[in-house]
Amino acid sequence: MSKKNVCVLFGGRSVEHEISMITAIQYIEAMDRELYNVIPVYIAHSGKWYMGDKLLNKQFYRKLPSCLSEVDEVTLLPDPTVQGLTVVRSAASGLLSRFKKPEVVPVDVYVPAFHGTYGEDGCIQGLLELADAAYASCDVLSSAVAMNKYICKVIAGHHDVPVLPSRLVTRDEFRANVSETRTKVLNSEGLGNYPLFIKPVHLGSSIGIGKATSDAELDAALAEVFKYDDTAIVEPCVKDIMEINISVMDSEDLTASVTEIPVGTDGVLSYEDKYLKEGAGKKGKLQGAQESQGMASLSRSIDPEHLSDDIKKVVTGYALKLAKILGASGVGRFDFIVNNSDGSIYFNELNPIPGSFAFYLWEKSKPPVIYPQLINKMIDRALERKANKAQYEKDTGFKALFN
Repeated sequence: MSKKNVCVLFGGRSVEHEISMITAIQYIEAMDRELYNVIPVYIAHSGKWYMGDKLLNKQFYRKLPSCLSEVDEVTLLPDPTVQGLTVVRSAASGLLSRFKKPEVVPVDVYVPAFHGTYGEDGCIQGLLELADAAYASCDVLSSAVAMNKYICKVIAGHHDVPVLPSRLVTRDEFRANVSETRTKVLNSEGLGNYPLFIKPVHLGSSIGIGKATSDAELDAALAEVFKYDDTAIVEPCVKDIMEINISVMDSEDLTASVTEIPVGTDGVLSYEDKYLKEGAGKKGKLQGAQESQGMASLSRSIDPEHLSDDIKKVVTGYALKLAKILGASGVGRFDFIVNNSDGSIYFNELNPIPGSFAFYLWEKSKPPVIYPQLINKMIDRALERKANKAQYEKDTGFKALFN
C-alpha cells in the first residue's frame, strides 16, 4: 500500500497563530510515517504559504521572517484539476520562470490545524472545497457557525440545549457611545447584575476574555475585546462554576470521548492557564526543541470519578446532539458550564479545531484511542467524505441559457 501525502496546514492570519503551530507540531509528531508522507505548510502572518522540512524544526522560527527564503513558497489554487500544492517560488532556484510550467506537489488529504480567524472559521475550508480537496475538519458552514459563539448558541437554544443569556456588542456601537452601550447591556435580560463575562465572538484560546464587576471594568473589557475582534459577547458570570469539556469525532459514526474538568486559576481559563503555566513545556521530537504542549499541558481532571454519571450522560448527549445538528466533522470539542449552586448545565461553545486536537481525551476513553489512531480515523474519514461528494451530479448541461 502506497503512502498517502498528508499536508498539515498551520500558522495563519490569526492572533492564535502560535497556538496553531503547537497543535500542528504535536499532530505531525504523532503521525505514522509508515502510512503517511508529511507535508508541513506554514502560513505566515502575511498570508503567504511555505513548505519544507525545515518547518519541522522549532528553532527555524526564531529567524522569522528572513528564514522563509530557505523554504519553498507554495499556494493552493481553487482548481479541482490540480489536486495539490503549486510551487510559486523554489528555495533552490528562486522565482520560477513564467515560461516554465510550475511544479505541483500532490496531496491526498489536508489537515487544517488552525485556530481562530481565516483558518478555523470556514475560510480555508471554502478554499479546500473549491480545490475539490479531502480535508480533515468541519466543513464551511459548521466551521463558520461554530466560530460565531452567539449564532452557535442561538442554534443550540433553538434545539433545547440550554445556554446562558447573552448580548452582542459591536465595536461601532461601543465607539459611538460607551455609556449608552453599557446601559443597553445592563438592561438586557439576564445581564442586569455584575459580575459579567466578556469575550470575542470569533476567537478562542482565551484571547481577549475578561470579567467585569463594575461599569469601569465592563468598559475596559469591551475595549480589550475590540483589539482583536469587531464583536463582543457579554454573558452572566456563573460564580460557582465548573467547566466540562468533551470531544466528538466523526468517524464511522459520531463518537464522544470521556469528559474533562479543566482547572483555571480564577474560575476562568486564561491564555496563561492554557499555554504558559510552569510545566507546559516538555522535550519534544523536533530537533532540539523544547516546545509547549499546548492544551495537552493544562491542569485537568480527565474522566473525573467525582463527577456524577448523570452529568456525564447529559453532557455527552448534548454534545452528540449538537454535533449532528451542526454537521460537525473531524474532531471537535464541546465546552459546557455547570452552575454548582443549582446543578444547571449550559452549552458554552464548540471548538471545531480544538487545541492539540483534544487527543488527551481520547487516550483516556474506553476503549482508548491513542493519538496515531485518532489521526488515522481523521484522515480516513476525510477521504470518505470526498468520495461521497464525488457521487453527486454536478453538471446538468445547458438548458435555460439557450432556451
